[in-house]
Formats: sequence, structure tokens, C-alpha cells
Amino acid sequence: MTTHTLGDSSPPLRPPRLRLGPLSRGIDAFALTGGRWTDRIARFRTVSELFEKRWMEGAVPLALAVTLLVVVLATTPVGFDNAPLILDETSEYGLLAVGLTVVLVGGGIDLSVGSIVGVSSIFVMVANRVWAWPMAIVVPAAIVVGACFGAINGFLIARMRMRPFITTLVTLVAFGGAAAALQSVYSAQIGLSRPDIVWDFLSMGQIAGIPTEWFIFLVVLIVAHLALTRSRWGWWITAVGSDRRSARRNGIPVSAVTFWIYVISGALSGTAGLLTAARLGRTDPNVGQGWEIIVLTAVVLGGVSLKGGRGSVIRATVGVLVVAVIQQATVALGVQGSYYTVILAAALLVFTLLDLKWGKYRQRAVEKLKIDPARVQLGPLLDVAAPGSVWALNRDLTDAPPVGLGQIRGAEDCAVDAEGNVYCGDQRGWVWRFRPGHAEGEIFSRTGGFPCGHVWDSEGKLVVAVGGMGVYRIDADGEAELIANKVRRSPFSLLDDSGLRAIDDLDVAPDGSIYASDFSTRNNTADYLIELVEFRSNGRVIRIDPDGSTEVVVSNYTFPNGICTAHDGKSILIASTGLCRVDRLWIDGPKKGQLEPVLENLPGYPDNINRSSDGNYWLPLCAMRTQMSDLLGKYPAVRRRMTREVSLDNWLVPQLNVSCVIKFNDRGEVLKVLWDETLANYPMVTAVKESAGHLYLCGVSNNRIGRLKLDPSEIGPIDPAQVPGTRRPARALAEVDR
Repeated sequence: MTTHTLGDSSPPLRPPRLRLGPLSRGIDAFALTGGRWTDRIARFRTVSELFEKRWMEGAVPLALAVTLLVVVLATTPVGFDNAPLILDETSEYGLLAVGLTVVLVGGGIDLSVGSIVGVSSIFVMVANRVWAWPMAIVVPAAIVVGACFGAINGFLIARMRMRPFITTLVTLVAFGGAAAALQSVYSAQIGLSRPDIVWDFLSMGQIAGIPTEWFIFLVVLIVAHLALTRSRWGWWITAVGSDRRSARRNGIPVSAVTFWIYVISGALSGTAGLLTAARLGRTDPNVGQGWEIIVLTAVVLGGVSLKGGRGSVIRATVGVLVVAVIQQATVALGVQGSYYTVILAAALLVFTLLDLKWGKYRQRAVEKLKIDPARVQLGPLLDVAAPGSVWALNRDLTDAPPVGLGQIRGAEDCAVDAEGNVYCGDQRGWVWRFRPGHAEGEIFSRTGGFPCGHVWDSEGKLVVAVGGMGVYRIDADGEAELIANKVRRSPFSLLDDSGLRAIDDLDVAPDGSIYASDFSTRNNTADYLIELVEFRSNGRVIRIDPDGSTEVVVSNYTFPNGICTAHDGKSILIASTGLCRVDRLWIDGPKKGQLEPVLENLPGYPDNINRSSDGNYWLPLCAMRTQMSDLLGKYPAVRRRMTREVSLDNWLVPQLNVSCVIKFNDRGEVLKVLWDETLANYPMVTAVKESAGHLYLCGVSNNRIGRLKLDPSEIGPIDPAQVPGTRRPARALAEVDR
């Protein structure tokens, strides 16, 4: 038989360094790309992933607010001596800011918080000094009064469907009038103080060495942060603020959530009024006036969105701190109070515009920078049409009889049991079963994903790599059992790469471990075209142990798209679609842990690898290289521009409609090449399985599976479906579980 060796073989990768503790991610295959170490970092993609993080929503406004804080501290007399007064104001403003943040995240706004502070402050003075209520009643009464005023807002907005801005603007005036009325009636009596240990504790006491006012605010801040970010209640608020209609459709009580966020805001305003009265020891109608503008400016400085659905009480507190420092700076400089109001108004205007523009353009930047192609330099392009070449075009695959004609929609791979039943997945998430002699197939299992690789384990059970979901074992009744769908997350990855989102092929080792190729840690199986444009080392090979534990054995691999346990059971073969090569990973023996090349510089892009009965291997090429594809690989900027300017359907990607199957041996020699030159019946072949003297041809864009009868001289004594080193049960899948 004629053999052919591809190109010049590059030296094997040096043995990997010893793996160290929890940071181990297996063998680093980035060296196969031939790129520089700086090429590891996808600059545009990194920025995109940063911008996509939820915490980046308020990061830029918060960074500018901190910058403003530093500038004020550096250019004004405000210093450490002013810290106690700044923290006192931060505690009082902070309580309002926490409540207003909850309201804003829920999609509302509360302009009445300052008036509620004023009326609550006067109420506690009247209750204690005029009505002679004990402080054990006055303290909770102040919070309840604030909550009642908040309930009025909540009722009008949630039940009466009034607009939040207009409603709270009206109640701002109304509650302020109530405060003025109380002041005018009881102004003489509330001027007479009554000594009380609780007043002294609230104003000058300490808890665990921390002033009472600061401690109360700190507790409220922690509870609000945990509730807003870690509880169902907080998720409901965020959902209502993001999209009320969707929240209602998902069973969230929108009206109740809206009502209670205003109650909480009122209760915190009442608490702030209590602490203000205790600190000042007096009150007047001006207490709380204008605080709504101060607090609104603070939360906007802290990156809380006025559009709802986004915000953090921690960031809002930083905004409060900035506002308090600015206030002390105006006092230290002897500037009139009106200037402080002007400064706050200007800051509110600037940061509101920033919130609107940043939210708009951040998402645009994410989409534009998400795809970041790498430079790909392959070897010289082989001329497959050269006379006398083993690659000469032929029609050996053209007349292969079809299986499941018109029923299958893109079978990536298949498996054949001992009785000749053919199992294959398709793009609808189904696993078909075609019995011998039956033209019609049956839906054997519904996976919910895209069944790609199919293989039999040592017990004769069907194991399937389901794209977007993980690795599953399917029993005789068609029930899918999850084997694994995640690995340990990389410690320094911006993106959560723990999920097996692009699992595409797999095989079983003699010890029962499953090796699987996951072609991308960033994109799902359906987004394979992005990987064909980027050609970055986003892929990996994982091992699933019999106990279900998982480990990455090869990382930073470019588009791994095929796995096959070698005939000796001591190594696995890995097909790199992106680099047009096949590598061998030793899993046993003296070379264990080493990666070395088998086939390099292929004229096409390899896909699933499978064993043949004569001790060799079958490998389809799902696409062919062209001069244009090789040229584009050298210019990542052109490909990046293409993804921005051209629709997905018009992207220039490798020539996918190609029907080519090669047979090669362990030495990397190409023994035979089969084509469907007409592309009429099998325009694309993504997997080839040999069973009982026939070759089964699968293609992700085909509407059939081909069943090609092999020449007797090509059939060997080996059962390709048997796990090397084990004995395959001579039973059909239906009998395995019995």
C-alpha cells in the first residue's frame, strides 16, 4: 500500500514541568501555535471580558468619584482632624443612601427621604420631651413612623400606579409641611431637654469601641448588601428594576416588591432622623431639607443607575463619603453653602450623563471587542491535485448507501453496537437508532443539547459528548445520565471556564477514564464559527475518572476536535482543527505526560479520530485549506475587521463543504485517502466509524449517514469499538442493562 508522510516533522514538545498544587492545568499546549508569549494575551478580548463583568457597571463612575475625592483631599485643608465629623455625616447620609439604592435598583426613586428625616426627627423630640414617652418606645416608634411615611409612597406607586418621581416630589412637600406643623405647635416644649441614658448612648456611646451611630450604619450596610446580592428578595428587586414585565411573567410579585422597597427606604430615613436628633440634641424644620439631593448625588457618584436594575450599597457608601468630604471642604474653605449646592448639582448632572452614556457604550464595546483573532502560521500548502499523490481526488465515498436519509439533521458522529444498530445524534438534540434492515429510524433519546461524539465504554454502554451540556451515559431505555459537566475553574480567568460548554468528542481509556476534547472555554458548540475565525488556544482536553472527578490534562490547545485512544491503550490522539495537526498524549508508560506530534501540516482541518480494524486510524477532514485561508490566518486584524463589518453568514472561513477521509498509522504516514469528489451525497464528513466491514460516514451538515462496504483486504481482526486492553460485551445496547 502506498504511504505518504506529511511535511517536515517538528521536534516533540519538551516534557512539561511538574504540576504544582491547585494552579495545575495540565500540559500547556500553547507552544504548538508557534506564537510569542505576548500572544497568549488577547488584549481586545480581555477588555471585553472586563467590561462584561457586572461589577464594571459602576466601576468607571466609582473610579471617577474616588479620583474626585483624592483631588479634594489634596487641594483643600480637609484632613484627619475632620474624619469624625465626616463619618458622622456619612452614617446619617449613608442610611438614606442605602434606602435610596434599594429603591433605585428596584426601578423607582424616592425624593421624600429628606422630609421623612425631618418629620421623624421632630417626632422623636416631641414624643420624648412633650409626651414623655420612654425611650424604649420612642426608638422603635421613630423607625415605624418613617416606615409609615414610606408605606404611603409605596401604596401610591405600587397600588395606585402613580409615577415615582411625581409622587415622591409631592410627598416631599407634604411631609415637610407635617414637620413644620409639629415644630410650630411644640416649639417651646421641645426646647426643654430631659436627661436620658439612651439619648447619651445614641449620641456619644460606643459598641465594641465604635461610636453607636457608625456601628448602626455598618450593620445596616452589611445586612442590606447581603440581602440585595445573596437573597431571593434581592434578586426580585433587581429583576423588577431591570424589566417589570418579565419579572411579572416569571411569577415575581412586582407590586409587593415595589411597595416594600419604599417602606424600607422610609424606615431607614426614620432611623437617620432618630440619630440626627440624638446627635444635635435639638431639631427644627430645616433638618433634612435638601438631603434628598445630597443623597441622590452620592448614590449616582457611587455608580447606582437611575434606570434601575443596577447598583450596590457598598459603592453608594463610597459616593456618600465623597459628598461628605466635599461638604467639609466647602466649610473649611469658608465657602457659602449655596456653592456647595451648586457643586452637588454639577456633580449630579455630570455623573447622570456618564451613567447614561457608559451603560450604552459599554455594551457596544463588549460586542466589538469580543472576537479577537490570533495569528496562525501553518506550513506550506500541500497540492492535493498533484499527479500520483496519495491525495488524488476520487469518488470512493460517492455511492455509499445512505442510512436515515431525510430523517437525520446533521449527525456529527455515530456508534454501532454488536447487532448492527446505528446510534447517532443530530442538531435537534435527538439520538437516533436505526435497526438493520429498517428504513425508518426511531428517536432513542432526547438530550437537550447537541450530541457530538459517541463511544462505547468497557461495559458496552453508550457515552455521548453533548455540546453545551457535558458528557452523558445513555442506558438501554434512552435515559441520559450525567457523567460530568464541569471542571475546576482556572484561578486567574476573567471568564468562568468551569463548564464544558463545547465538548465535541471523547474516548475511553483502558482504566475506565474518559478523555474528551472541549474545543472552547469561551464559546458554545453552536458558535464554532467564531473559533474558526479566532483560532486562539481556547480549547483543552479533560479526563473524567470513573468516580466522576474531572481534570484538565491539556490546556491552551487550539480547537481540539477529536479524541481517540490509541490501539496500545497507552496514549490518546488529539486532532487540532485550528492547527491542522494530530498530536499524541501519552497517558501510560515511560513517556506518560508528554505530548508529541503524529501528523503535521495537513492540507485540511481534521475532525474526529477513530480506530480501524487493521491497527490504523480513520480521520476525516471537515474543511480544506486554501491560499486565501492561509493568508487570512497571518492577518488577525483583517479577520477582526471582517467580524465587525460583515454579517456572520458572509464571514470568510475555511472551505467547510469537503468530503475527505484519510487512513493513517501510528508513524504519521497517510495510507489512503477517500473522497466524494462530486460532493453530491456526502458534502461534509466529520466522523468515520468502522464496524463489521463497513465504514459509517457522518457529517454535521448532511441529512444522512453513509454505510460504505470496505474491501476485504482492508479489514483486520480488531474490533474498533472495543476499548483497547478490554473485552467488549458481545451484546446490543438493549441487552447491556439486563
